[in-house]
Amino acid sequence: MRPQLSVDLPSIRVRLTRWIMAISMAGGLLLALTVGVLLHETLDELLDDGLQESAEVLYGLLSQDQDLILRHRGMLPAPSHEEGLVWQLIGRDGEVALRSHRAPTQPLTASRASGFSDAPLWRVYSLPLPQGEAMLHVAQSEDHRHHAQLWTVGGSLALALLIGWLTMVWLNVRLRAELKPLQELSEAVRGFDPLQPGAKLPQPARAELVPMVVALNDLAERLLARVAHERAFAAHAAHALRTPLAGIDMQLAVALREAPAALQPRLLQTREAAARLRRVTTALISLFRAGGQMNWQQVHLKELVATLPVRGVTVTVQGDDLVWCDPDLLSAALLNVLDNAARHQATHVTLVVNADERHIVLDVRDDGEGMSAERLEAVQHALQTGQGEDVLGLGLTLVDLVARNHGGHVQVSACAEGAGCRVTLTLLRHPAGWRA
Repeated sequence: MRPQLSVDLPSIRVRLTRWIMAISMAGGLLLALTVGVLLHETLDELLDDGLQESAEVLYGLLSQDQDLILRHRGMLPAPSHEEGLVWQLIGRDGEVALRSHRAPTQPLTASRASGFSDAPLWRVYSLPLPQGEAMLHVAQSEDHRHHAQLWTVGGSLALALLIGWLTMVWLNVRLRAELKPLQELSEAVRGFDPLQPGAKLPQPARAELVPMVVALNDLAERLLARVAHERAFAAHAAHALRTPLAGIDMQLAVALREAPAALQPRLLQTREAAARLRRVTTALISLFRAGGQMNWQQVHLKELVATLPVRGVTVTVQGDDLVWCDPDLLSAALLNVLDNAARHQATHVTLVVNADERHIVLDVRDDGEGMSAERLEAVQHALQTGQGEDVLGLGLTLVDLVARNHGGHVQVSACAEGAGCRVTLTLLRHPAGWRA
């Protein structure tokens, strides 16, 4: 089992989404503030222009007959209505001679100069009538002006923020769509087997992914060439060793018959070591045979184990022993596990078979001396990371390779009973593409 990448790594999509959100909201706020300030100033000018134009219109009308108008006191007749603008005509005595419906009875301002002025609650524009005998004040309430500004600026701010939010949502959707080809490429890489001759990744959907796909395809070709070279070398070396090893075993058998009793234990140990070397050679031949193709067959584990040349250890198989496997590779793996158990003083090994819909688990337990906690931890770490062949040794390395060729993995632990070692091989229950 290979370690998973840390989920704490920063995500490109999340980081870009956060930046888009921040930029969109900041841009929306900046736009809203800019529009608000401009509208406030522009609206102020527009209101003042409207106030001045209204005063100039009234100036023209009231200048026709000042004496008659000044003799008339009070309000001009008009229906009740809401006035956006009010006006006053101030006579020679400084009192209000004539006013609009909603204008106050007291002068809006004491100013006698032409132009704008600010009075409590009012924005006033004043014009002296001809001959300077009367003053015309036209005013707009500050509440009315503030209300107009609030609605205009507030509406503009809300609209700008809405546009910023919609922009953020749209950019986020587009970001997800643009990152989808990267996710699809990740899925393609996950199912990509570079050891298959001619294997290529699909054409990328974005120009930015072309260098990555080209680099991965080049890496796959280099990996395939290296693996092919290593397989050829290992197979050649194993075949080259098998013949002299067989000769050594034959000579040792003869020497055992002719040697005195005092030398026979040493010769027997030498022959057992040569036998282990021959079994490793056989495993290498099986593992690195030409093409590296799996020879899937349905076999009975009891029959398979009975053919393994292991001395000094009895093996019991429990559970449904009918499994799919490559018999040569699985024999090599089990042979190494049983040989390790025998070398660690085990006399009995139990192989328990369990299966689910996807996997079959071979649980091999021995009654030997086992491993220390530190050794077990180092071995398991090497199996999980794929690093540390010096920790695993050739035997466990071969077992791990066989398990991975069967789509599984290996775990090593202590037996629950406290004695011996436990090796668990998890394999695919059926070959890839198998149909019942």
